[in-house]
Amino acid sequence: MAKDMEWMGILLYEHKLAASMLTSSVLESADPQVRQHFTSLLNQTLDHQKQIFDVMNQKGWYKVAPAPQDELNRIQQSFSSMQQQMQ
Repeated sequence: MAKDMEWMGILLYEHKLAASMLTSSVLESADPQVRQHFTSLLNQTLDHQKQIFDVMNQKGWYKVAPAPQDELNRIQQSFSSMQQQMQ
């Protein structure tokens, strides 16, 4: 069981790293076909990462505490302000 948890943790970390690199690749792609390819790979990577996270979370191997409501409100206000400034 400890080995399973360790392997899942490694997989989760590798998917996070891949998502980060693919995000940079999408943002820096000038060619539309290359950008679409990286976007597709990023979406697949994010889907796999979510599946790994869900399994780990269900098994109690990766616990996440819910964010306090005041923090959620602060973040929401911050995003609303940014959207208004961009318009």
